This record gives sequence, C-alpha cells and structure tokens, in this order.
Amino acid sequence: MHPFSDGDFSPTFRNLIDRITEEIHSLDNEYVLKASPTELEQHYIEKVMIDPLVLNVEERYIKGQTGVQIDVSHDIRRGIFPGERAAITGTRLDIAIPFEGDPGLWRLRASRFSLSGYPDIDIRGNEVIFGVCFPDDSADQESIQSKIERETNSLVGGVGHLKTDVDNHNNSAPGAIRQALARKRQLAQSVVGAVAALGIPMKRSETQPTFNIPAKRRQTPIKRPTVATGKYEPEPALDEEEYKHILEILRSMALVIERNPSSFASLNEEAIRDHFLLQLNGHYEGGATGETFNAEGKTDILIRADNRNVFIGECKFWHGPASFNQAIDQLLGYLTWRDSKCALLIFNKTKDSDAVRMKSHEVMETRPEHRRTVLRNESGDSRYVLVKDSDPGREITVTIQVYDVPKG
Repeated sequence: MHPFSDGDFSPTFRNLIDRITEEIHSLDNEYVLKASPTELEQHYIEKVMIDPLVLNVEERYIKGQTGVQIDVSHDIRRGIFPGERAAITGTRLDIAIPFEGDPGLWRLRASRFSLSGYPDIDIRGNEVIFGVCFPDDSADQESIQSKIERETNSLVGGVGHLKTDVDNHNNSAPGAIRQALARKRQLAQSVVGAVAALGIPMKRSETQPTFNIPAKRRQTPIKRPTVATGKYEPEPALDEEEYKHILEILRSMALVIERNPSSFASLNEEAIRDHFLLQLNGHYEGGATGETFNAEGKTDILIRADNRNVFIGECKFWHGPASFNQAIDQLLGYLTWRDSKCALLIFNKTKDSDAVRMKSHEVMETRPEHRRTVLRNESGDSRYVLVKDSDPGREITVTIQVYDVPKG
C-alpha cells in the first residue's frame, strides 16, 4: 500500500460533516426537544471528530527478516552491460512502528505533502510496516541504519502534515455541529410551538439597591441520548441572562461578608441565607406571580413557576466532600423542569477556599449525572450541566459559589 495517496483530506472530511449534519436534520422534532442539548451535542461532536495518527517511533522494531533477490541492473559499480539484467542475493528487513489514531488516515493525502514520496507500507492492527532491502555482499550497519531512518522520517513527516489538517478539522467541526443542532432545535420549537422555553420573564426593580458596606479593608486571605417517553410538552425555562444576573447578585454578597466579618461569624445557614434573600428581593419586584425570591424550608432560595421550582439556591456550610455530595443529591431532588438552573452556595470556615473549590470540582466531575463542565475557575465560580439517568433529557445547570465566612 502506498500511503497518503488515495484521496485528499479536505473533501473527505467535509463529506463527513455534511453527512452528520444531514443526520441531525433528519432527527424527529419531538426527540430533539426532549433530549438533553448537552448530551446530543456531545454525541454528534464525537461522531465527527477524528483521532490523528501518532507514530510511536521509539517503540519501532524489526518484525521480520527474509532473503530476497535485488535487481542491480542499473548499478554502474557492478559493471553490468547496458540492457543486461542482473540480480543478486539480498535481505529485506520489515520495520514495524506502533501507531495510534484512525487507520483510514493512512490513505489520505494531506494539504501539504512530500514530493519525494513515501515508502510502501502495510497496516496490520495498530502497526505500520515498511521494508528496507540491501545486498548481502555490501551490507554495513551505517547504510542500513541510514535507510531505516530515512524511511521512518518520511512517514513521520507525512503524519505531521496530516495532523495539521486533522487539528484544523477538529477545531472547526464542533462549531458546525453546534450550528446544525441549533438550527434543528429552532425548527423543532417552531413546529411544535415550544414558546414556553423562551424563558420565564422576570421584572427587575427600577431602582437597584445599594449595599450598606462598612468601610473596612479586606484582610489578606458517548451513545445518542435517551429521552423520556410520551409527548413533548413545552416547559418554562429561566432566561440565561436572568440566571447570570441572579448569580452576580449572589456573588456580590462576598464583599459584604468580607467587609463585615463580625456580623456573619455567629450566623447559621438560615440566617446567612436571609441576607442573600434581602439583596435578591431588592433587585426584583414582588407580587403574586410566583416569580419572587422567597424562603422555603431551612436553606432554600427559590423561584417558582406553576408551583414547580425552576431556580434554587441551596446554602450549605463546607463539611467535606461527603457532605457536599449529599447537598448535590438534595438539590437534584428539588428541580423538575427540563431546563432547571440552580446555585449551591458553600459557606467556608476553613482558610483554604481554593482547596474547597478543588474538592467540590472533583466531586462534581465524578458524579454519574455529570455531562459537561461549563466553567471552572480555581478562585471563583464553577458551573456544570447534569442529567439524571432517572429523568433523561432534562438538564440541570449547577453553579458552585464558595464564600469565606469567619469563624465565630
């Protein structure tokens, strides 16, 4: 087999994107609306991504040695008359190099390639094999080694050129898939009439509150996703910009706590929670619409629609990973809408808040419901998309915020 010769890279993988895009377009509208967007995106991006070839040259070895007849008719050093054919005994070494990646790439020509050509190869399993021949009567280690290095470097160069094309494809293909899924979802919503998914309207107060902060300097501190059975019913969703605004209000409370530590040192979860509620309700108008922030139970900050929770802020002191895991279990039990958004507010009385963020991140990424890490800030918020196996297709967005609370 002659490598990098059967077809150009770009048209081949443009066809791959087109084929996957067409598959997305043919999906059932209700399926698209009921499926988790994150799981659907991951499924199709995985289908369109390509594993580049990687040659493990340091693991190459001699796979076989056989006797061959070598044509020396054109070797003027041997005194062969023009037109006379001559062959001598020689040896062929089969050199095997293990590789990783898609074996089909060996047949594709990169956008940049060597004009001097490549050696004939054979692909067996995860190894590429090429032969080096030499006459027995003039063999020497240096010349044999030189031939092996020349053919090896030729393949390494070809693989390198191809990897550039693969990397370009892998960088651009996810965007094409996301666009195709967004178009399909928009079309499906239009057909099914999923107007409720446009976002729960919330009315902000015209006069934004100001914080009463003491002037104190801060101390140095991959199968296609399954969906639920039954007909798709549009459900309300908290608007993304509104979600971000809520998180900003919550986050601004860190400054209040840091500048007035004595007021928070002796407070329990419920009392600290009430300070957050005060600021939230100052930003949004109240009323009987079910869209205001209110407290239910001991620690919940809620937004409700049609008697169901679409946003919850759960407040917990940090007592280690096990307790944090239990808090996530509790949070997941509250949220029932398809596109639920929530925040877990961790009150930390240890002095190493970055370590708390790291441990909480490790817990989130090892949970079976974890589908995607949206944001990971070592000194700030982290955000995750979760899907419960018991409730396929319903995404829950969880933002983790850590607040340093002084010890009492």
